[in-house]
Amino acid sequence: MKTVLRVALAAILLYAVGAGEVRAQQRGDARFVPVVKEKAYPADDGPIIVIDEAHDNYHTMTGRYRPFAEFLRAHGCTVLPGTQPCSAPTLAAGDILVIANALGEGNDENGAGKTMNAFSTEEIDAIARWVSEGGSLFLIADHMPFPKAVDSLAIRFSIRFSNGFAFYGGKPGRGLMFTRGNDNLRAHWITDTPLDGAWVDSVVTFTGSAFQIQRAHDPLLVFGAGMVSLEPNVAWEFDEKTNRVRVEGWRQGAAMEYGKGRIVVFGEAAMFTAQIAENGLPMGMNAPEGAHNGPLLVNIIRWLAPRAGR
Repeated sequence: MKTVLRVALAAILLYAVGAGEVRAQQRGDARFVPVVKEKAYPADDGPIIVIDEAHDNYHTMTGRYRPFAEFLRAHGCTVLPGTQPCSAPTLAAGDILVIANALGEGNDENGAGKTMNAFSTEEIDAIARWVSEGGSLFLIADHMPFPKAVDSLAIRFSIRFSNGFAFYGGKPGRGLMFTRGNDNLRAHWITDTPLDGAWVDSVVTFTGSAFQIQRAHDPLLVFGAGMVSLEPNVAWEFDEKTNRVRVEGWRQGAAMEYGKGRIVVFGEAAMFTAQIAENGLPMGMNAPEGAHNGPLLVNIIRWLAPRAGR
């Protein structure tokens, strides 16, 4: 059974943000040039986006999220690195805080040993207060161990992650498609507002995590039948004893109001950037099946951006 499960997961290991050997080879796609036909904002007139880099983040502005930053700059946004712990003064410097795969000092990327919270109680209090007063948070926590590292922060907003790997049981593949036809890509301003004359009718994710939200929210990506979350003790070490959680109806993307502010949360990070896997295949906005991931990202930012009356 252990051998069978490992074989079944082999395809995922090639494409996901994964095992140590694969992770070490993943890199940003230096050849990726954002295609922008219809700008979301005039040059430098968009929101100020701060990408967290103070918590041992796997995705940073100058690293694997460089295409993320360049794409949003091409749409008129200002994108800055957040190199200091979260506090009222540092949060006030931006309109949107992006936290992508935070870990924190001492945590192992493969989840070996105890995974500590990446954010202190003081930081969590500051973020919650800032959002409730009108700030916007874009929280991204990929597969294990990233959900556990942001557990306390997520719970503050009634978000509960499975600290595992979400995939379609028994049928691993290049990516997981969310489409309107299958009702796992849901209607919302983010998905329904046209960009470049088209709306978002499908997106692809590359493994990632599943979560539930125990407060009013709007689902964006919803897992269908047959989806499971594998929760190993150490990332990428699966056998017949590995805990399996059925996640049909759970979310991989959602949006919600929080006080005067807004939150968008996703359980996958590669979909919003452009990376090259170990075998040379593209992962993210540069993948052929990821053509709508870019418009989805822009609309997330547009929805999170400050508005009159907020």
